[in-house]
Amino acid sequence: MKTITVKTKSKHYHVYVGDGILNRLPNLVSKKKLPDRVFVVIDKKVEQIYGKSIRKVVNSIASKKYFLVLTSNEKLKSFNTITEIFDRLFEQKFGKDTLIIAIGGGTIGDVAGFAASTYMRSVHLVHIPTTLLSAVDSSIGGKTGINFRQTKNLIGSFYQPDVVLIDTNFISSLPKKDLISGMGEVVKYSYLTDKKFYQKLLDNFELILQKDSDLLSSIIYESIKIKSAVVSRDEKEETGVRKILNFGHTFAHAYESILSYKIDHGKAVVAGIVNALCLSLELKLIDNQQYKYLIELPMKLRSYFNLKKVNHKAIFEAMLYDKKNRRGKIQFVLIKNFGEILVDVQPDYKSIKKSLERSELVWFKRATAGL
Repeated sequence: MKTITVKTKSKHYHVYVGDGILNRLPNLVSKKKLPDRVFVVIDKKVEQIYGKSIRKVVNSIASKKYFLVLTSNEKLKSFNTITEIFDRLFEQKFGKDTLIIAIGGGTIGDVAGFAASTYMRSVHLVHIPTTLLSAVDSSIGGKTGINFRQTKNLIGSFYQPDVVLIDTNFISSLPKKDLISGMGEVVKYSYLTDKKFYQKLLDNFELILQKDSDLLSSIIYESIKIKSAVVSRDEKEETGVRKILNFGHTFAHAYESILSYKIDHGKAVVAGIVNALCLSLELKLIDNQQYKYLIELPMKLRSYFNLKKVNHKAIFEAMLYDKKNRRGKIQFVLIKNFGEILVDVQPDYKSIKKSLERSELVWFKRATAGL
């Protein structure tokens, strides 16, 4: 088992990564003196496969328990779901002494986290992510949120969990399409530090897709270390440091919105990274040689899924609603080099349009356009 400590102004907490560590939950709840009145928000597919073993663990710690089983998709991130959670908490007489446990992917974590941050002005929260995407991204750092009027995560809060427990048994059982989706965020992290992590992913790409357990644990651990270091410096995006975690996301969120969330978040991130690299090249932040190397890894992922062509004007208009924007200007997170990420970049429409044309050519022709 590996342990990472996330240190923020509001809370210090541990992230535990290991094989079969779900069984450590009772000890952690006792050690951290968390409530034994447990409200579990769990993904339906996870409950179907692992429900028996999960309930056995929860039963061992709970004086009172309730399981709310939800079907995960992006449409779940709505006020309707939050109301359903509140209804069950209220009807089952859960009070301030409640521990909400989120078990599932990012959508489960986002809605359960938002509910935990607001029910009775906050109750305790534990994340048990079951996908690679949620393990390296949404379960770490305290962001919660729901979508509103086709805009991604427009409403939400910053609320740190008490514990994050990542059992790699869940990750190892994922179908390849979900592993590919999760790799979108992992690839993003590889740009935020020196190129060693990027090269490691490039060199071991096929082995990762074969779900080598040691390698999966290693990349999860390294990804969380990178994110926790950023979050510790800027918990609530007050200094701008945390914005680097949005590399590729301005474009990605636009794709998700336009496609009515029928594309997985991680896959949208891969496409968004390609767009961000093309825009970085267009603005001469990187040269052709850098671009060719930086785009190699996301293009390896690209071959495993398709992205529908979307109207450039629609992408631009969707990006106008991005949360990072200020004074009506789209603000991008772009790259100059490994570990050298630029935030709040405001290119003109012509540059954005040209980068979209280049990325479309790259994506659909599978070519390194312009080289």
